[in-house]
Amino acid sequence: MKTSNILQILVLACILFTACTDNFDEINSNPNAPEGVSANLLTSTVTSEITRTLTQEGYSDGNSITQLMAKNNFPGFAQFDWGDQGMWNFFYGILPEIDDILQISRNEETQNSTYEGIALTLRALCFANLTDLYGNVPYSEALAGDTENIFTPVYDSQEMIYNGVLQDLADADAALAVNQSITGTTGDVIYNGNPTQWRKLANSLRLRYLLRISKQRDVSQEMQAVVSTGNYIQTNADNATLTYSGTSNTDSWPESTGRIGGFDEKSLCDTALEYFNTFNDPRLDIWFDRNSEGNWVGMPIGLNQDNARAFDDANSPSRLDVELFYNSATQAEAYIIKNSEVQFILAEASERGIITGDAAAYYNAGVRASLSYWGVADTVIDSYLAQPAVAYNGSLELLLTQKTIALWNVDYQGWMNYRRTGLPALEPGPDTLNGALYPVRFLYPSSEQTLNTANYQAAVSAMGGDTINVKGWWETGNRY
Repeated sequence: MKTSNILQILVLACILFTACTDNFDEINSNPNAPEGVSANLLTSTVTSEITRTLTQEGYSDGNSITQLMAKNNFPGFAQFDWGDQGMWNFFYGILPEIDDILQISRNEETQNSTYEGIALTLRALCFANLTDLYGNVPYSEALAGDTENIFTPVYDSQEMIYNGVLQDLADADAALAVNQSITGTTGDVIYNGNPTQWRKLANSLRLRYLLRISKQRDVSQEMQAVVSTGNYIQTNADNATLTYSGTSNTDSWPESTGRIGGFDEKSLCDTALEYFNTFNDPRLDIWFDRNSEGNWVGMPIGLNQDNARAFDDANSPSRLDVELFYNSATQAEAYIIKNSEVQFILAEASERGIITGDAAAYYNAGVRASLSYWGVADTVIDSYLAQPAVAYNGSLELLLTQKTIALWNVDYQGWMNYRRTGLPALEPGPDTLNGALYPVRFLYPSSEQTLNTANYQAAVSAMGGDTINVKGWWETGNRY
């Protein structure tokens, strides 16, 4: 339960205790309790909201912090002018619904191993994002409000949370391997309740998170075991994606429902333009439009409001492709993880000797998967891979630069890779508000300081501060 709801809960409790009536049971019925809501309805909510929110975050800010995109208006995020970031409330708001699905899937009357695997996968995804974004966070007691009346949960260490995340994904794999069918409407907007596909997603996330902690821990045996089974995303047909129907604002690509002025605030970053020029990359022409003079112009990252507007007026940087990202409600998709990311994970793991395999083959498969996803023809991809600047030569910088590009719109995963590896190298912009440092975490919400003070202070003490420059557990390992 969200700790920010403590005051509301106390007020509600007082009202209920002082205003009892004969219909007490009716008043106190929880419409979101497992006995009142079906698994398919909850699954529809969580799969759509998680997928859409992660992609919207990637589009709005994830692309900026990896310097693929820059903003000519309201550029404070890229200056690292960070206050409360909204992902905390989102994840802690949706985790209780995931927990309800898990309870329903394990109840004797409604038992279903596929729903159990879906819930475990999504719970792992949410907690992994929380600890990656903030560091130590409530985990073991985070959902204990209803069952144990714990409304000020302790913050657990990142290592402990990762142990839980990886165990959830292993348990999800086992549950989904049962291959139990779901009758009727599944509610699942990603794979329509297909346990085989969800198993691939769970194991792909395992690969992502095992590599993430590989500076701290020997993960070779666990990663190799996943690779050996072959139960992970290996084709674009396996991608964990949501296709918008366009029938309502909720079911449309979010930018398509906004004002054109808001869309025009987003431009090509000059860092990304350098990548695209070096690689002669066809994704440049897919994601961005030339300016009014027919040129490609990138905008520097991290300018303040006045300098950003002045640069925009003087140079007319390239905007995002208007047909793909504004005029269409359905062309752009939302996603959790795609084949391209998985292939780059395996390429890096192979290059570092964590798993066996051909790093070049995995790298080529990652590049091919990304370009193919965006509609590039096979013959063009062949020529692209043959270029000396693109051909794999064992360089982790090349590999991780290509991976960063492929992670376009994938929440903050490119930033996570940078924090772990320092690649590709990123420098703060000229008007940065964080000195020479590139940030590595979000700040805890200010509400935690007042509503969960003791546990907040203990977490800050354990981590070494509550600033955007405090590194987490998996960033500080020394295995490579």
